[in-house]
Amino acid sequence: MMSYSNYDQIEVGTSVATLKSEVGKPYAIHYKEEGKEEYEYIERIDTGTVLVAENHYYLIVKEGKVIGKYMTRERPPAYDLIYQEDPNYPGYPNLP
Repeated sequence: MMSYSNYDQIEVGTSVATLKSEVGKPYAIHYKEEGKEEYEYIERIDTGTVLVAENHYYLIVKEGKVIGKYMTRERPPAYDLIYQEDPNYPGYPNLP
């Protein structure tokens, strides 16, 4: 499983075999130009029932070795009180 500390410890030059043995198979592999592959790992951060954020870790691989890496963080959209129904309805008590 990929986490920030695992991601931080991966160095340029790490082999794909070592990578897979330490953090497992990637969520997805995106094939890029010049024979490069982009390995994507996802870490979901939640509070039990609510998704707080997702960290997406990308490792750029060429000829079986990591040649670069970057990460992004995605958060779910905020609840918009004016334009969306109450997400707790019908559990929320009806007011007179």
